[in-house]
Amino acid sequence: MPRLTSAAVRAEPTGIGSAGARDQLAAEVRLLGSLLGQIIAEQAGVELFELVERVRKRMIALRRRDDPIERERLADELGALDLDAAEAVIKAFSLYFQLVNLAEERHRVRTLRRRARGAGNGVLDDSVAEAVDGLRRLGRSDRDLDALVARLQISPVLTAHPTEARRRTVLVALRRTAALLERLDDPRLTPGEDRDIRRRLREEITILWRTADLRIVVPTPLDEVRTAMAIFDATLFSVVPRFYRTVDGALDRARPRSGGLAGDSGMTGTRPPRSPAFLRWGSWIGGDRDGNPSVTAAITDATLRIQTDHVLRGYEAVATRLMQTVAPALGADGPGGPLAGSLAPALVARLAADATLLPETDRQLRDRFPDEPYRQRFGFVAERLRRTRDVLTAEAPSPGAPRRQDPAAYASAGELDAELGELQAGLVADGLDRVAWGEVQAFRWQLGTFGFHLASLEVRQHATVHRAARAAIADGAEPGAAIAAGVPLGEVLDTFRGIRAIQVRYGEPACHRVVVSFTASPADAIDVLELARLASPGAPEAVAALDVVPLFESADALTSAGQILDALLSDPGYRDHLHARRDRQEVMLGYSDSNKESGFLAAAWMLHQAQAALSEVARRRGIELTLFHGRGGAIGRGGGPTNRAILGQAPGSIDGRLKLTEQGEVIAAHYANLAIAERQLEQLTAAVLVASTPEHDAALAAAVAEGSPAIGELAETSRRAYRALVHDDPGFAAFFRAVTPIDEISEMRLGSRPAARGRQRALASPPAIDELRAIPWTFAWSQSRINLPGWYGLGTALEAYRTAHGEAGLDGLARLYRTWPFLASSFDNAEMILAKADMGVAWLYAGLAAAPGDAARWAAIETEFERTASLLLRVTGRERLLDQAPVLQRSIALRNPYVDSLSELQVRLLGRLRSLGSDDPDRDRLLRLVQLTVNGVAAGLQSTG
Repeated sequence: MPRLTSAAVRAEPTGIGSAGARDQLAAEVRLLGSLLGQIIAEQAGVELFELVERVRKRMIALRRRDDPIERERLADELGALDLDAAEAVIKAFSLYFQLVNLAEERHRVRTLRRRARGAGNGVLDDSVAEAVDGLRRLGRSDRDLDALVARLQISPVLTAHPTEARRRTVLVALRRTAALLERLDDPRLTPGEDRDIRRRLREEITILWRTADLRIVVPTPLDEVRTAMAIFDATLFSVVPRFYRTVDGALDRARPRSGGLAGDSGMTGTRPPRSPAFLRWGSWIGGDRDGNPSVTAAITDATLRIQTDHVLRGYEAVATRLMQTVAPALGADGPGGPLAGSLAPALVARLAADATLLPETDRQLRDRFPDEPYRQRFGFVAERLRRTRDVLTAEAPSPGAPRRQDPAAYASAGELDAELGELQAGLVADGLDRVAWGEVQAFRWQLGTFGFHLASLEVRQHATVHRAARAAIADGAEPGAAIAAGVPLGEVLDTFRGIRAIQVRYGEPACHRVVVSFTASPADAIDVLELARLASPGAPEAVAALDVVPLFESADALTSAGQILDALLSDPGYRDHLHARRDRQEVMLGYSDSNKESGFLAAAWMLHQAQAALSEVARRRGIELTLFHGRGGAIGRGGGPTNRAILGQAPGSIDGRLKLTEQGEVIAAHYANLAIAERQLEQLTAAVLVASTPEHDAALAAAVAEGSPAIGELAETSRRAYRALVHDDPGFAAFFRAVTPIDEISEMRLGSRPAARGRQRALASPPAIDELRAIPWTFAWSQSRINLPGWYGLGTALEAYRTAHGEAGLDGLARLYRTWPFLASSFDNAEMILAKADMGVAWLYAGLAAAPGDAARWAAIETEFERTASLLLRVTGRERLLDQAPVLQRSIALRNPYVDSLSELQVRLLGRLRSLGSDDPDRDRLLRLVQLTVNGVAAGLQSTG
């Protein structure tokens, strides 16, 4: 945090209002650091504050110039800390990073607004407006654009992958702090208002200082559901209509009307919208049972009740607000004010029906709004929504039992949508077009996006579980029999019965997909339909309403994906089922496990080839294919800028449809802030629009044809290098556990799912690398500042390519890098993760490994890092990593000394912890401190798994 003297702790911090736009972020960081310094001094004493300052200054000095004497002094001081002091230092740096992250988020929003204001044509890069303008330059007419937008299907899927290290309590407190920071930006504040906001900021930072960073108990699946609902309540519900309005305006930009602003037709909000509700949110939270025994049929049912409760409360609030605001007065025989005409007959009939259905509500509304029929109508909508929520969220008396009946409850979201359509027609007839296509349309967009279920809940299970269930049934096993991974047979069957019960209660869109992890053959998909039949004999609708989603994630499955899909579509029974599902097939591609198995470059190329093969099969077989991208947040799990990745997908694989996972901490990063959430959705949509054009596909096809031999060669060489280190060396698993805090991460209560497949949380023995899930694998490497999954093998591949093809070969790769989005995205992601790595700090972690061969393993990693960085810069033509991204480059440089402090403490604490016996009284405390450093480093690096 910024340098502060003891006197400065008591001084009033400098405000941010006087800072210029360029210095605003620095000023805000200084403000937060200063406030935190005051709180540390108040809560823990000036001595601790001064200790933190000494550590900070020494780390900055060592970053500027390595001084062995200073390093030894620092080591002595840190080594002498008792556990209480160590914990306070960890807390100080961790909280500082969380506050700085808020400031950077705020700065990103300010930058977006400044760029929007400064754009001469009002168009931001990577926006929907830019994409639409580009399409118009390609000759697309309004009709063409409307047709393209009409077939868009964009589906972000929230998952409970345990990569969010922060507790929900901390997340909520940080959002309160962010809201105060935003208010402090207001230039209209009076001095008294400014002082009060600063007082409240101190209060919030005090609460954060005293709030435990680690979860005391393991979160349950329903805890994870409620965490996702906090994001829905805060931003998703509100951002959806804002986003559609932006799309609608972008489609009208090039058609100015009189009185409109430049680049703005002024028509959006005065006519029926051109943008349909094309977002469809999905969720695995409460439905993903692959390796998570805590997720049961009962949990999945409860999840839908929670989701429905939140979305219907949102609708009820909207209807109530419209009841309070849409107040034109109309007399019984005509207008009661300056309006022309009378109430539409359909609305007159609807009000009469409302009065019969809800006589008490009718009396209350007529008493309150005697000559305001629109207020009455929205009042009835609000009451019916309340009753619908009561019906849909009531716990069923028994599994599969029919829902409670209430004739005033809506039977479906479609029924409500029809009523809103009637209201719009009536408002238009009364000359209130702006009301009809304004806030009422926003309500319809929300309804069209979220329905009555909020997000389509997807069930995921491992193929071996389904396989074992069918075998057990064939053998006559009892429902209580444990099958693969200890899953009871009865639970597998209950899952399929539960899906049907959910559909009966909430409608088919609420839950109709079964994702099959590690699909290896057509039988793995067919098993799903057969189990659904066996679970509900005599109920063909239970099978007919299912969509099977094979998930290809191993190297063998990815390289055979096209063949497997082709064989599946050759099965007569499955083809008949798919025909009844309107010939639509979804296939999921796993980025995480493929990377862990083969390394990042080989996995990226296998995924690209799988997309191409699957798309070719779909075209030949006449089906509509949606590829579901199982991307993680980290580069080692398919992370990186999503819009750039979309533009690099295989030709023809997008075609208006995008589905992808939003995992762990990425959910908060993308959607916790309203402006950033809208920007994320804009970038996704803009990229899909561009990637769905024949011109883009043609350019990609040319690049693929030119670059495939080279990338194929690079991918194979990098895969061999990666596997030689990670999988072929029998001592590497122990080395990995020594040089990273993987065992300590595995014991953290990050999520309801165990860190390794087929294991409970308390690990009897360390998992093999093949057993370990990709998330803790990537998370652990980021903690030790090595980031190995995001780059290892690339340097060896580039060196081998130069040996085989000479410098001209690297020049050819440089040309491909400039013209092929896939290669550019892959290399840029590797560059970013290399820049975030630090071999100097990683060397400290390497010192924790002392087994025979560990020194050689570390030397191989260090050499490969230097080789990769050097040759990657040769291909990209840059002098330093991230020269093309100076803001990120500077952010990493500024953060590094502070992260170094936590890394230094983490290494020391790991050494002490591992020297203790399992029954040592200090073990639990030391483990807790290590885990606190894990949280702090994750906040500092802005990366987990």
